[in-house]
Amino acid sequence: MRAGEWKEGTVAIHIAWWLGLLLAVPVIVQAERLPIKTYTTADGLGSMFIECIVRDSRGFLWICTRDGLSRFDGYRFITYTMEHGLPDPTINHLLETRKGVYWVATNGGGVCRFNPTARGPSSVAEKQQITDNRQRTTDQRLFTIYPVGDEPQTNRVNVLYEDRAGRLWAGTDGGLFRLDEKSGQFRRVELGLPSRPDRSVGVGAFAEDREGSLWIGTGWGLVRRWPDGRMNHYAVQPSPVGNAVRALLLDREGRLWVGTGNAGLIVLNPDQLRISDSGLRNQEPSGDSKESNIRNGQIRIPHSAIAAWYTTADGLANNVVAALHQSSDGRIWIGTSGGLTEFNGERFRTYTTAQGLSDTIIGHLAEDRDGNLWIGSSNGAMKLTLSGFTTYDEADGLGHTQIHSIYEDQAGDVLVVSGDWYINRFDGQRFVSVQPDLPRDAAYRWASQVGFLDRTGQWWLLTTKGLCRFARVSRIEQLARKRPEAVYTSRARLPSDSVTRLFEDARGDIWIGTWSGKQNELTRWERATETFHPYSTADGLPPSNAPSAFCQDRSGTVWIGFSHGGLARYHHGRFTLFTVADGVPAGMITALYLDHAGRLWVGSNQSGLSRVDDPTADRLQFVAYTTAQGLASNNVRCITEDRWGRIYIGTVRGVNQLDPATGHIKHYTTADGLANEFVTAAFRDRQGALWFGTMKGLSRLISALDRPQSPPPIWIGGLRIAGVPYLVSELGQTEVSGLELGPNQNHLQINFFSLSFAAGEVLRFQYKLEGADADWSPPTDQRTVNYASLAPGTYRFLVRAVSAEGTASPTPATIAFTILPPIWQQWWFLALLAMIAGVVIYAIHHYRVARLLELERVRARIATDLHDDIGASLSEMAILSEVVKRQISATHHEAVETLGEMAQKARELMDSMSDIVWAIDPRRDDLSNLVARIRQFASSVLEANRIGWEFQTPAEVENIKLTPDERRHVFLIFKEAITNIARHADCSFVSLRISIADRHLVAEIRDDGRGFTVPDVSTLGEPDRQRHGLKNMQARAVELGGQLQMESAPGQGTRLTLMVPLK
Repeated sequence: MRAGEWKEGTVAIHIAWWLGLLLAVPVIVQAERLPIKTYTTADGLGSMFIECIVRDSRGFLWICTRDGLSRFDGYRFITYTMEHGLPDPTINHLLETRKGVYWVATNGGGVCRFNPTARGPSSVAEKQQITDNRQRTTDQRLFTIYPVGDEPQTNRVNVLYEDRAGRLWAGTDGGLFRLDEKSGQFRRVELGLPSRPDRSVGVGAFAEDREGSLWIGTGWGLVRRWPDGRMNHYAVQPSPVGNAVRALLLDREGRLWVGTGNAGLIVLNPDQLRISDSGLRNQEPSGDSKESNIRNGQIRIPHSAIAAWYTTADGLANNVVAALHQSSDGRIWIGTSGGLTEFNGERFRTYTTAQGLSDTIIGHLAEDRDGNLWIGSSNGAMKLTLSGFTTYDEADGLGHTQIHSIYEDQAGDVLVVSGDWYINRFDGQRFVSVQPDLPRDAAYRWASQVGFLDRTGQWWLLTTKGLCRFARVSRIEQLARKRPEAVYTSRARLPSDSVTRLFEDARGDIWIGTWSGKQNELTRWERATETFHPYSTADGLPPSNAPSAFCQDRSGTVWIGFSHGGLARYHHGRFTLFTVADGVPAGMITALYLDHAGRLWVGSNQSGLSRVDDPTADRLQFVAYTTAQGLASNNVRCITEDRWGRIYIGTVRGVNQLDPATGHIKHYTTADGLANEFVTAAFRDRQGALWFGTMKGLSRLISALDRPQSPPPIWIGGLRIAGVPYLVSELGQTEVSGLELGPNQNHLQINFFSLSFAAGEVLRFQYKLEGADADWSPPTDQRTVNYASLAPGTYRFLVRAVSAEGTASPTPATIAFTILPPIWQQWWFLALLAMIAGVVIYAIHHYRVARLLELERVRARIATDLHDDIGASLSEMAILSEVVKRQISATHHEAVETLGEMAQKARELMDSMSDIVWAIDPRRDDLSNLVARIRQFASSVLEANRIGWEFQTPAEVENIKLTPDERRHVFLIFKEAITNIARHADCSFVSLRISIADRHLVAEIRDDGRGFTVPDVSTLGEPDRQRHGLKNMQARAVELGGQLQMESAPGQGTRLTLMVPLK
């Protein structure tokens, strides 16, 4: 049981007592609705019943509930329950020590130590064994349980505290305990209370003063433990309903605030409390003083020690005070059983469900890193944005919550037009509403101003039945009894009875926009003469385009935006129209605003916001702000400015704050207290307060310069490797390193997060993967990134948070990892492959060389055998034929002729055989032998026919190797060409040339003969047998992979060019 809760047997008595007290005591509350956001189980909270809220050193909010422990980072909740190792579902308190150890107080399971730094296994094999159920070894358990005592009530731990000496104290339903660090066990510490109290002695609160005394709030009064261990027990107000102390707070001045179970709030000066044997004075709440003494060790608090004693009579919401907190601005916040009370040092202000609280029984208070107050109740956790919006609705006196327009009168009162022409005046606390006397069938169009207050104090009401002007009244309530002073319709030169927009220029003239679909929709009412001046397309206006927004710049120029798009500038009696082609944002122009610097701001319902720095320029330059630059929506409805020059843009998705100097944009929504996210009107009063009208109420924002914000921290929140979770700290890690991943672990999912609770704050994130990305990614609100199919290599992932002001995390969170290549890409495997390849290549080369040597030996043997055997035989045959021929030449003429032919054939066979022997002889495989062979043949043929010739060859022909086929085919092409020249060319000179160019052998044969018409060798057939040699030469060139070109004409000589690639 929590300290201060009622025992089961007395519940009915106490309920009746409190009901009577609540009915009897007047509670002072405020009218407006606070900027409160309530978080429930629907948002991820463990339970609606909140026991405690604690902020840790990192900035996390820990919310102790009756169904688990929830942690909140401003974006999402993570809840730990019994499934995660907690011994009891109800969590009463959490404490982070100065060493960073987290202790959790449960309501029946003792104390638990939370292990947020449990890390994943170190090896790749162990990483692969991790499963989604977050299995851990004994040393990696999330919670380690420490029993406090043997009795059940001693394990119902209400509060934990670390004193300045680093000792851990536990307040339980069964008394006070302290952790013995050596033994790891809790030891009871006697409080010196009465041996048999008639109610719980449970300990529920701690505080430590400047002298080192530990103050202990119990169900039996206040106990002070002096630094030397002595105990004093102080009675608060002994009575039948108890003497409980439920909350303690040591403020910045050293005073001790004591929240009691029924006696209100006591403020003590601890240094005025001393032990004395004499009687002590006591001051009751009524102010009466009387003698007191020490009875049963119980001391009445002396008068000199009491700085103040507050009850409902002083403005407390209730005398049951369960929570105390001093906010960063010094205010004291008091949680009671009747609501939340704020004390600024002078007066109390109380807030209840009427101001937006989800419950009036407040059990705990805390402040987040951005200055918001968190309120724990039995109906959720509430965030009160102290710098947020104050909201008003019908309960605050508004006649209707649909706001059309906002004004300020000459006295400085804010006036709001809402609903069906309700005019509402704010008196500083609430609104007074009146509905002027209009015809029952009056109506207004969508997006109409509905009502307008001019500078003289006259009210103009816009209807579809005309424009009603009321005489000035001293109090708006008088409008309910007054008839309009004048009603202007189409009969009074208005284009239409349906009036939608009004604007008063610097001269006091009223510009009137109507909506009829006619050509002319704009009229000016001249105040001096009370006459109407209509404008039309002849003046430069667009046709059938109703005015939807007005503004006047410093030069007196009037600007008009139109419902169907476009912007007009009225200067020197003439309109200049600007359209989308000139840069005007597309869509209906919903708002025009001139800021302190003379810049014109243009709002559109389709294209966001645009800025014109020089409205006097002939050609306007528009700077656009859309969702791409950070706006919540491109549907802009209204614009205003705070005293520091920041622009506020009302959209259909809340209010955006734009800093023109930096371009940074903040978003405000209902979570910041805005009445509704569809914002219809915006206005700044003379005090600097910003007012925003919405479809569901009115909100006020007291703008201030932004508090210096610490750069947003950033953590790695989760990591999955190939779909398998890798355990990181429960609180996130700024660095994960030393990961070596296998080739199949190249798919990573990385989660990251930051902290932000500020009003309007929208955190975005940038990341990059060193080793794959060159620069940071564009800012995004996504908190997860996936990398798939990463190549082997070393990588470093970096992520940082970026605030609305553009401030980035000073140090990115990182993950360093290496993806190992597959086995076939490992260096040792590649080295082995290289060695094997080298051996194979060597073996193949050795085999090929051996085969070539063997082939050369065979070729040499064949050449020798052909030359020695067949050549000798053919030579012998030729000689014998000549001998026989001579012997019988005189008697056998026919035989002589036959023997001559035989001798000739033998000589021809000897020449052919000589060519074959030369071709296959491996000792002739170079260009020099080819050149010598050609030179020999040309000399014998050409000189025999008395034809002059020359032969040009490259230098170092011995170094150019040729294959047998190359030598044979090239020689035979030369041989055929030279033979044809000798037989048919009838020339006197032949030029032969061989050269080497680009790994090609180029041969050229040229004569100065009679030439001929070159035939198509592809068509040569049997009738062209005499030119069959040309076809053979072409075939040999093709077989060598080369080209043969022949150029000739009658009387022009002939040139033959051969180009053969060298191997």
